[in-house]
Amino acid sequence: MIRLVHSTLRAGAFLTRLPTVTRAFAGPPVPLGRDAPAFPVVGLLVAAPPALLLAGLLQAGLSPLAASAFAVLLLVALTGALHEDGLGDTADGLFGHADRIRALAIMKDSRIGTYGALALFGALALRIALVADIAGASTLAGALALPAAAAVSRGAMALLWSALPSADPGGLADRMGRPSPAAGWWATAVGFGSALLFGIPVGGWSVLLLPPLTAAIAFIALRRVLKRRLGGQTGDTLGACQQLVEIAWLLGLALLTTP
Repeated sequence: MIRLVHSTLRAGAFLTRLPTVTRAFAGPPVPLGRDAPAFPVVGLLVAAPPALLLAGLLQAGLSPLAASAFAVLLLVALTGALHEDGLGDTADGLFGHADRIRALAIMKDSRIGTYGALALFGALALRIALVADIAGASTLAGALALPAAAAVSRGAMALLWSALPSADPGGLADRMGRPSPAAGWWATAVGFGSALLFGIPVGGWSVLLLPPLTAAIAFIALRRVLKRRLGGQTGDTLGACQQLVEIAWLLGLALLTTP
């Protein structure tokens, strides 16, 4: 149990802006990839404050759209926009007509381009709108949707990291130590199980079908594009995976919960 707690704390120190517990880093350095099964747990923890904020604002009489905007923006702040940054860089690199080498160079550029800006705006707007649709059905549905999507998307991120080789040897994701296939699948199982635990009260047993389907489509599509265009994954593409799978899971939940 202590090992799991330390793994979660180490993963949380990298994936969020939550306070770092230095005791978790005592002893020999541990590659982040080894902590990949804890990624979904970090998702649950970081999504808890936004979920509570959403519920509180809805109970205070705020509209679902406004409450969802505050909740999603808090989630972005708690993660330091880490995954959003990856999505923007990935969009800039992949949506042009650049070859593999040029695409990787674009993704390393700290400046944001047109494709990146559009991707960030679209992703933020979709997340807010989808959470608002779910929250419009019930306060509980909206509050539970946030940790469900956060957990399953971070499990998918770990799975992609383990499933594809590094497209940028020496890059951040490569230096962090790629997870083993077993670690990737464990992360997926933890994320999927957590999402179902939070999702069944929202959409009933139907949640076993539609949200996993939409999430799987997003994951497989991104994996195929990355394999074809880059020959593997980078740290930025892992962030893009988290964002796309989160949106896809929320889409599945929204289709189940809205009339």
